[in-house]
Amino acid sequence: MFGQLFIKECRQTARSLIYWLIVLVLIFDFVTQLGEMDIVREPKKGQESYGMKMSDDKDVIMETTLGGLAEEYLRESYTTYPIGFYKSVTLDKKEDDRIGKIIYEATGIKGRDNLERLREEWYAAQEKEVQLQSGQEPGEAEGMEPVMMQNLLVKPAEGLTYKRFEELMDQADDILGGGSNYAEGYRKKNARVPKTYEDAMAEYHELIEKDRLTGGYARLFSDYMVIFLGLVPVFLAVTRSLRDKRASMNELIYVRKCPSTIIIASRYLSMLVMILIPVFALSVVPLTQCMKHALSEGISADPFAFAKYILGWQMPTIMIALSVGTFLTELTDTALAVLVQGAWWFVSLFGGTATLTGGMYGWNLLPRHNTELNWEGYQEGFARLASNRILYTSLAVILAALTVIIYEQKRKGRYQLSWKNTGRSKK
Repeated sequence: MFGQLFIKECRQTARSLIYWLIVLVLIFDFVTQLGEMDIVREPKKGQESYGMKMSDDKDVIMETTLGGLAEEYLRESYTTYPIGFYKSVTLDKKEDDRIGKIIYEATGIKGRDNLERLREEWYAAQEKEVQLQSGQEPGEAEGMEPVMMQNLLVKPAEGLTYKRFEELMDQADDILGGGSNYAEGYRKKNARVPKTYEDAMAEYHELIEKDRLTGGYARLFSDYMVIFLGLVPVFLAVTRSLRDKRASMNELIYVRKCPSTIIIASRYLSMLVMILIPVFALSVVPLTQCMKHALSEGISADPFAFAKYILGWQMPTIMIALSVGTFLTELTDTALAVLVQGAWWFVSLFGGTATLTGGMYGWNLLPRHNTELNWEGYQEGFARLASNRILYTSLAVILAALTVIIYEQKRKGRYQLSWKNTGRSKK
Protein backbone atom coordinates (compact mmCIF):
# COMPACT_ATOMS: atom_id res chain seq x y z
CA MET A 1 0.00 0.00 0.00
CA PHE A 2 2.78 2.42 0.92
CA GLY A 3 4.69 1.70 -2.28
CA GLN A 4 1.67 2.39 -4.48
CA LEU A 5 0.87 5.65 -2.70
CA PHE A 6 4.52 6.71 -2.82
CA ILE A 7 4.77 6.19 -6.58
CA LYS A 8 1.44 7.95 -7.11
CA GLU A 9 2.61 10.94 -5.07
CA CYS A 10 5.89 11.10 -7.01
CA ARG A 11 3.96 11.17 -10.28
CA GLN A 12 1.68 13.93 -9.01
CA THR A 13 4.69 15.95 -7.87
CA ALA A 14 6.29 15.52 -11.29
CA ARG A 15 3.15 17.05 -12.85
CA SER A 16 3.23 20.04 -10.50
CA LEU A 17 4.23 23.43 -11.92
CA ILE A 18 5.62 24.46 -8.51
CA TYR A 19 7.97 21.49 -8.58
CA TRP A 20 9.44 22.45 -11.95
CA LEU A 21 9.82 26.04 -10.83
CA ILE A 22 11.80 24.72 -7.86
CA VAL A 23 13.99 22.70 -10.23
CA LEU A 24 14.64 25.84 -12.31
CA VAL A 25 15.59 27.78 -9.16
CA LEU A 26 18.09 25.06 -8.19
CA ILE A 27 19.57 25.02 -11.70
CA PHE A 28 19.84 28.81 -11.66
CA ASP A 29 21.54 28.68 -8.25
CA PHE A 30 24.02 26.08 -9.46
CA VAL A 31 24.86 27.77 -12.77
CA THR A 32 25.30 31.27 -11.34
CA GLN A 33 27.21 30.27 -8.22
CA LEU A 34 29.32 27.31 -9.32
CA GLY A 35 29.20 26.85 -13.08
CA GLU A 36 32.55 25.70 -14.39
CA MET A 37 34.74 25.16 -11.35
CA ASP A 38 38.46 25.84 -11.43
CA ILE A 39 40.11 22.90 -9.73
CA VAL A 40 42.93 23.94 -7.40
CA ARG A 41 46.35 23.18 -8.85
CA GLU A 42 49.53 22.46 -6.93
CA PRO A 43 51.19 25.78 -5.94
CA LYS A 44 54.48 26.61 -7.59
CA LYS A 45 57.39 28.34 -5.94
CA GLY A 46 57.83 31.94 -6.97
CA GLN A 47 54.16 32.72 -7.65
CA GLU A 48 53.24 36.38 -7.25
CA SER A 49 50.50 35.50 -4.80
CA TYR A 50 49.19 32.45 -2.99
CA GLY A 51 46.03 34.17 -1.78
CA MET A 52 45.11 35.39 1.66
CA LYS A 53 44.36 33.68 4.94
CA MET A 54 42.87 34.70 8.27
CA SER A 55 45.30 35.06 11.13
CA ASP A 56 44.79 34.02 14.76
CA ASP A 57 47.53 36.38 15.91
CA LYS A 58 45.93 38.86 18.32
CA ASP A 59 48.41 41.59 17.38
CA VAL A 60 47.49 41.22 13.72
CA ILE A 61 43.77 41.24 14.55
CA MET A 62 44.18 44.46 16.53
CA GLU A 63 46.35 46.19 13.91
CA THR A 64 44.08 45.36 10.96
CA THR A 65 40.86 46.13 12.84
CA LEU A 66 42.15 49.45 14.13
CA GLY A 67 43.45 50.26 10.65
CA GLY A 68 40.01 49.66 9.20
CA LEU A 69 38.33 51.77 11.86
CA ALA A 70 40.81 54.59 11.26
CA GLU A 71 40.15 54.46 7.49
CA GLU A 72 36.39 54.71 7.96
CA TYR A 73 36.76 57.42 10.59
CA LEU A 74 38.77 59.50 8.12
CA ARG A 75 36.16 58.94 5.40
CA GLU A 76 33.39 59.77 7.88
CA SER A 77 31.46 56.83 6.45
CA TYR A 78 31.14 53.31 7.86
CA THR A 79 30.08 50.09 6.16
CA THR A 80 27.76 47.78 8.10
CA TYR A 81 25.56 44.76 7.39
CA PRO A 82 22.99 44.87 10.22
CA ILE A 83 20.73 42.18 8.68
CA GLY A 84 23.02 41.04 5.92
CA PHE A 85 22.35 43.93 3.56
CA TYR A 86 24.85 46.69 2.90
CA LYS A 87 24.30 49.92 4.81
CA SER A 88 26.45 53.04 4.81
CA VAL A 89 26.42 54.79 8.19
CA THR A 90 27.20 58.49 8.71
CA LEU A 91 27.41 59.57 12.33
CA ASP A 92 26.34 62.81 13.95
CA LYS A 93 28.93 64.93 15.78
CA LYS A 94 28.32 63.35 19.17
CA GLU A 95 28.70 59.78 17.89
CA ASP A 96 31.65 60.80 15.71
CA ASP A 97 33.41 62.18 18.78
CA ARG A 98 32.80 58.90 20.59
CA ILE A 99 34.49 56.97 17.77
CA GLY A 100 37.38 59.45 17.92
CA LYS A 101 37.78 58.81 21.65
CA ILE A 102 37.74 55.03 21.07
CA ILE A 103 40.49 55.37 18.46
CA TYR A 104 42.52 57.60 20.78
CA GLU A 105 42.33 55.11 23.66
CA ALA A 106 43.07 52.16 21.38
CA THR A 107 45.93 53.72 19.38
CA GLY A 108 47.14 56.79 21.26
CA ILE A 109 46.51 58.88 18.12
CA LYS A 110 44.30 61.91 18.61
CA GLY A 111 42.40 63.75 15.89
CA ARG A 112 41.90 63.29 12.17
CA ASP A 113 44.97 65.34 11.22
CA ASN A 114 47.33 62.96 12.99
CA LEU A 115 45.54 59.93 11.58
CA GLU A 116 45.67 61.37 8.05
CA ARG A 117 49.42 61.98 8.43
CA LEU A 118 49.91 58.38 9.59
CA ARG A 119 47.81 57.13 6.68
CA GLU A 120 49.82 59.09 4.08
CA GLU A 121 53.11 57.85 5.51
CA TRP A 122 51.82 54.25 5.53
CA TYR A 123 50.75 54.21 1.89
CA ALA A 124 53.88 56.07 0.77
CA ALA A 125 55.97 53.35 2.45
CA GLN A 126 53.80 50.64 0.89
CA GLU A 127 54.16 52.13 -2.59
CA LYS A 128 57.92 52.37 -2.22
CA GLU A 129 58.13 48.74 -1.09
CA VAL A 130 56.01 47.58 -4.03
CA GLN A 131 58.24 49.50 -6.45
CA LEU A 132 61.38 47.96 -4.97
CA GLN A 133 59.94 44.44 -5.14
CA SER A 134 58.84 44.91 -8.76
CA GLY A 135 62.07 46.61 -9.82
CA GLN A 136 60.33 49.84 -10.81
CA GLU A 137 61.91 53.22 -10.51
CA PRO A 138 59.88 55.97 -8.82
CA GLY A 139 57.35 57.33 -11.28
CA GLU A 140 57.41 54.23 -13.50
CA ALA A 141 54.16 52.89 -12.04
CA GLU A 142 52.10 55.28 -14.13
CA GLY A 143 50.34 53.44 -16.92
CA MET A 144 51.30 50.08 -15.50
CA GLU A 145 48.94 47.64 -13.85
CA PRO A 146 48.35 48.57 -10.21
CA VAL A 147 49.86 46.27 -7.61
CA MET A 148 47.72 45.36 -4.61
CA MET A 149 49.02 47.05 -1.49
CA GLN A 150 48.31 46.01 2.07
CA ASN A 151 45.53 47.89 3.83
CA LEU A 152 46.33 50.36 6.57
CA LEU A 153 47.65 48.84 9.78
CA VAL A 154 47.61 50.82 13.02
CA LYS A 155 49.53 49.61 16.05
CA PRO A 156 47.58 49.52 19.32
CA ALA A 157 48.52 51.89 22.12
CA GLU A 158 51.19 50.68 24.51
CA GLY A 159 49.64 48.66 27.32
CA LEU A 160 46.33 48.03 25.53
CA THR A 161 45.16 44.53 26.45
CA TYR A 162 43.26 42.35 24.01
CA LYS A 163 40.30 42.25 26.39
CA ARG A 164 40.09 46.06 26.47
CA PHE A 165 40.49 46.13 22.69
CA GLU A 166 37.46 43.85 22.37
CA GLU A 167 35.43 46.06 24.72
CA LEU A 168 36.29 49.15 22.69
CA MET A 169 35.38 47.45 19.40
CA ASP A 170 32.07 46.32 20.90
CA GLN A 171 31.38 49.95 21.79
CA ALA A 172 32.21 51.04 18.24
CA ASP A 173 29.91 48.39 16.82
CA ASP A 174 27.08 49.53 19.09
CA ILE A 175 27.54 53.14 17.97
CA LEU A 176 27.33 52.01 14.33
CA GLY A 177 24.14 50.02 14.94
CA GLY A 178 25.65 46.53 14.72
CA GLY A 179 26.82 44.39 11.82
CA SER A 180 30.13 46.24 11.41
CA ASN A 181 33.63 44.85 10.95
CA TYR A 182 34.27 45.54 14.62
CA ALA A 183 31.64 43.15 16.00
CA GLU A 184 32.60 39.88 17.66
CA GLY A 185 32.86 37.19 15.02
CA TYR A 186 33.93 39.68 12.35
CA ARG A 187 37.14 41.00 13.88
CA LYS A 188 39.12 37.90 12.97
CA LYS A 189 38.02 38.35 9.36
CA ASN A 190 39.85 41.67 9.31
CA ALA A 191 43.13 39.90 10.04
CA ARG A 192 43.83 38.69 6.52
CA VAL A 193 47.48 38.13 5.76
CA PRO A 194 49.20 36.78 2.63
CA LYS A 195 49.67 33.03 2.44
CA THR A 196 53.18 31.72 2.10
CA TYR A 197 54.18 28.95 -0.29
CA GLU A 198 54.24 26.60 2.70
CA ASP A 199 50.69 27.64 3.68
CA ALA A 200 49.42 27.04 0.15
CA MET A 201 51.12 23.65 -0.07
CA ALA A 202 49.70 22.55 3.29
CA GLU A 203 46.16 23.45 2.15
CA TYR A 204 46.69 21.70 -1.17
CA HIS A 205 47.86 18.49 0.49
CA GLU A 206 44.86 18.58 2.85
CA LEU A 207 42.57 18.90 -0.17
CA ILE A 208 44.02 16.00 -2.16
CA GLU A 209 45.05 13.67 0.67
CA LYS A 210 42.64 14.21 3.56
CA ASP A 211 39.66 15.46 1.54
CA ARG A 212 40.53 13.27 -1.46
CA LEU A 213 39.74 16.27 -3.67
CA THR A 214 36.00 15.62 -4.00
CA GLY A 215 35.32 16.24 -0.30
CA GLY A 216 36.32 19.90 -0.56
CA TYR A 217 34.22 20.52 -3.66
CA ALA A 218 31.28 18.60 -2.19
CA ARG A 219 31.30 21.03 0.74
CA LEU A 220 31.44 23.98 -1.65
CA PHE A 221 28.53 22.49 -3.61
CA SER A 222 26.59 22.04 -0.37
CA ASP A 223 27.36 25.61 0.68
CA TYR A 224 25.66 27.08 -2.38
CA MET A 225 22.83 24.59 -2.79
CA VAL A 226 21.70 24.62 0.85
CA ILE A 227 20.83 28.34 0.57
CA PHE A 228 17.74 27.82 -1.59
CA LEU A 229 17.04 24.35 -0.21
CA GLY A 230 16.20 26.07 3.07
CA LEU A 231 13.27 27.84 1.40
CA VAL A 232 11.89 26.37 -1.83
CA PRO A 233 10.71 22.98 -0.42
CA VAL A 234 8.11 24.76 1.73
CA PHE A 235 6.28 25.90 -1.43
CA LEU A 236 5.97 22.32 -2.63
CA ALA A 237 4.76 21.13 0.79
CA VAL A 238 2.15 23.88 1.09
CA THR A 239 0.73 23.41 -2.41
CA ARG A 240 0.55 19.64 -1.92
CA SER A 241 -1.24 19.96 1.41
CA LEU A 242 -3.73 22.47 0.05
CA ARG A 243 -4.37 20.61 -3.20
CA ASP A 244 -6.91 18.15 -1.79
CA LYS A 245 -8.70 20.95 0.03
CA ARG A 246 -9.01 23.02 -3.16
CA ALA A 247 -10.28 19.99 -5.06
CA SER A 248 -12.75 19.12 -2.23
CA MET A 249 -11.07 15.72 -1.92
CA ASN A 250 -10.56 15.76 1.85
CA GLU A 251 -13.90 14.15 2.69
CA LEU A 252 -13.24 11.32 0.22
CA ILE A 253 -9.73 10.70 1.54
CA TYR A 254 -10.80 10.84 5.18
CA VAL A 255 -13.19 7.88 4.83
CA ARG A 256 -10.59 5.58 3.28
CA LYS A 257 -9.16 2.75 5.38
CA CYS A 258 -5.53 3.63 4.62
CA PRO A 259 -3.74 4.64 7.88
CA SER A 260 -2.93 8.32 8.31
CA THR A 261 0.73 7.46 8.91
CA ILE A 262 1.03 5.86 5.48
CA ILE A 263 -0.78 8.74 3.73
CA ILE A 264 1.39 11.47 5.29
CA ALA A 265 4.61 9.43 5.07
CA SER A 266 4.10 8.69 1.38
CA ARG A 267 3.47 12.37 0.65
CA TYR A 268 6.40 13.56 2.70
CA LEU A 269 8.93 11.04 1.42
CA SER A 270 7.84 11.52 -2.19
CA MET A 271 8.46 15.26 -1.94
CA LEU A 272 11.82 14.65 -0.28
CA VAL A 273 12.92 12.21 -2.97
CA MET A 274 11.68 14.41 -5.81
CA ILE A 275 13.69 17.38 -4.51
CA LEU A 276 16.78 15.25 -3.95
CA ILE A 277 16.69 14.00 -7.56
CA PRO A 278 17.67 17.34 -9.19
CA VAL A 279 20.22 17.96 -6.43
CA PHE A 280 21.92 14.64 -7.15
CA ALA A 281 21.67 15.31 -10.90
CA LEU A 282 23.37 18.69 -10.55
CA SER A 283 26.13 17.19 -8.41
CA VAL A 284 27.16 14.99 -11.32
CA VAL A 285 28.68 18.02 -13.08
CA PRO A 286 31.25 18.99 -10.40
CA LEU A 287 31.81 15.34 -9.51
CA THR A 288 32.74 14.59 -13.13
CA GLN A 289 35.11 17.56 -13.24
CA CYS A 290 36.79 16.43 -10.03
CA MET A 291 37.13 12.81 -11.17
CA LYS A 292 38.62 13.85 -14.52
CA HIS A 293 41.16 16.06 -12.77
CA ALA A 294 41.96 13.34 -10.25
CA LEU A 295 42.54 10.83 -13.05
CA SER A 296 44.87 13.18 -14.94
CA GLU A 297 46.87 14.06 -11.81
CA GLY A 298 46.98 10.60 -10.26
CA ILE A 299 44.89 11.65 -7.23
CA SER A 300 42.85 9.07 -5.31
CA ALA A 301 39.44 10.82 -5.23
CA ASP A 302 36.30 9.74 -3.35
CA PRO A 303 33.51 9.16 -5.93
CA PHE A 304 30.84 9.07 -3.18
CA ALA A 305 31.75 12.36 -1.50
CA PHE A 306 28.95 14.37 -3.11
CA ALA A 307 26.34 11.77 -2.18
CA LYS A 308 27.53 11.78 1.43
CA TYR A 309 27.39 15.57 1.70
CA ILE A 310 24.00 15.80 0.01
CA LEU A 311 22.49 13.32 2.47
CA GLY A 312 24.33 14.56 5.55
CA TRP A 313 24.52 18.31 4.89
CA GLN A 314 21.66 19.29 2.56
CA MET A 315 18.94 16.73 3.28
CA PRO A 316 18.26 17.83 6.90
CA THR A 317 17.57 21.36 5.64
CA ILE A 318 15.19 20.04 2.98
CA MET A 319 13.46 17.88 5.59
CA ILE A 320 12.80 20.70 8.04
CA ALA A 321 11.48 22.99 5.27
CA LEU A 322 9.09 20.25 4.14
CA SER A 323 8.03 19.50 7.71
CA VAL A 324 7.27 23.13 8.50
CA GLY A 325 5.23 23.28 5.30
CA THR A 326 3.19 20.14 5.92
CA PHE A 327 2.66 20.73 9.64
CA LEU A 328 1.53 24.36 9.53
CA THR A 329 -0.61 23.83 6.43
CA GLU A 330 -2.35 20.83 7.96
CA LEU A 331 -2.78 22.77 11.21
CA THR A 332 -4.19 25.97 9.73
CA ASP A 333 -5.40 25.05 6.21
CA THR A 334 -3.55 28.17 5.04
CA ALA A 335 -0.22 29.07 3.46
CA LEU A 336 1.10 30.43 6.76
CA ALA A 337 4.10 28.09 6.50
CA VAL A 338 5.50 30.12 3.60
CA LEU A 339 5.71 33.22 5.81
CA VAL A 340 7.14 31.31 8.78
CA GLN A 341 9.79 29.45 6.77
CA GLY A 342 10.55 32.57 4.74
CA ALA A 343 11.26 34.57 7.89
CA TRP A 344 13.37 31.76 9.36
CA TRP A 345 15.29 31.42 6.08
CA PHE A 346 15.94 35.17 5.90
CA VAL A 347 17.31 35.34 9.44
CA SER A 348 19.42 32.19 8.90
CA LEU A 349 20.85 33.39 5.60
CA PHE A 350 22.03 36.76 6.84
CA GLY A 351 22.75 35.64 10.37
CA GLY A 352 25.37 33.15 9.19
CA THR A 353 27.64 35.48 7.23
CA ALA A 354 30.34 35.27 9.89
CA THR A 355 30.70 31.49 9.38
CA LEU A 356 31.15 31.38 5.61
CA THR A 357 34.61 29.85 5.65
CA GLY A 358 33.56 27.02 7.95
CA GLY A 359 34.62 25.81 11.35
CA MET A 360 31.99 27.85 13.22
CA TYR A 361 28.78 26.24 11.98
CA GLY A 362 26.70 26.97 15.07
CA TRP A 363 23.01 26.05 15.00
CA ASN A 364 22.15 27.82 11.77
CA LEU A 365 19.55 26.31 9.44
CA LEU A 366 21.97 26.94 6.56
CA PRO A 367 25.49 25.81 7.53
CA ARG A 368 28.00 27.49 5.23
CA HIS A 369 31.52 26.60 4.07
CA ASN A 370 32.28 28.96 1.22
CA THR A 371 35.57 27.42 0.09
CA GLU A 372 36.83 24.09 -1.16
CA LEU A 373 39.74 24.49 1.26
CA ASN A 374 39.95 24.86 5.06
CA TRP A 375 39.72 21.14 5.80
CA GLU A 376 41.17 21.85 9.22
CA GLY A 377 38.34 24.29 10.05
CA TYR A 378 35.82 21.70 8.91
CA GLN A 379 37.34 19.11 11.20
CA GLU A 380 37.41 21.50 14.15
CA GLY A 381 33.72 22.30 13.71
CA PHE A 382 32.55 18.83 12.68
CA ALA A 383 31.08 17.89 16.07
CA ARG A 384 28.92 21.04 16.14
CA LEU A 385 27.95 20.55 12.49
CA ALA A 386 26.91 16.94 13.14
CA SER A 387 24.85 18.04 16.16
CA ASN A 388 23.27 20.75 14.02
CA ARG A 389 22.21 18.29 11.33
CA ILE A 390 20.92 15.73 13.84
CA LEU A 391 18.89 18.44 15.58
CA TYR A 392 17.14 19.56 12.39
CA THR A 393 16.55 15.99 11.25
CA SER A 394 14.97 15.16 14.62
CA LEU A 395 12.85 18.32 14.57
CA ALA A 396 11.68 17.47 11.06
CA VAL A 397 10.63 13.98 12.14
CA ILE A 398 8.79 15.38 15.19
CA LEU A 399 6.85 17.88 13.05
CA ALA A 400 6.01 15.13 10.57
CA ALA A 401 4.69 12.98 13.43
CA LEU A 402 2.58 15.90 14.69
CA THR A 403 1.23 16.31 11.17
CA VAL A 404 0.06 12.68 11.25
CA ILE A 405 -1.71 13.29 14.58
CA ILE A 406 -3.51 16.38 13.29
CA TYR A 407 -4.46 14.61 10.07
CA GLU A 408 -5.84 11.65 12.03
CA GLN A 409 -7.91 13.97 14.22
CA LYS A 410 -9.36 15.62 11.13
CA ARG A 411 -10.33 12.25 9.72
CA LYS A 412 -12.22 11.54 12.94
CA GLY A 413 -13.94 14.92 12.80
CA ARG A 414 -12.34 16.13 16.03
CA TYR A 415 -10.35 18.98 14.51
CA GLN A 416 -11.73 21.04 11.66
CA LEU A 417 -11.13 24.59 10.51
CA SER A 418 -13.50 26.12 8.00
CA TRP A 419 -14.57 29.58 6.97
CA LYS A 420 -17.72 28.80 5.11
CA ASN A 421 -21.05 30.44 5.73
CA THR A 422 -20.68 31.54 9.35
CA GLY A 423 -17.11 32.84 9.04
CA ARG A 424 -16.33 31.16 12.40
CA SER A 425 -13.98 28.30 13.03
CA LYS A 426 -15.34 24.99 14.22
CA LYS A 427 -13.52 22.42 16.21
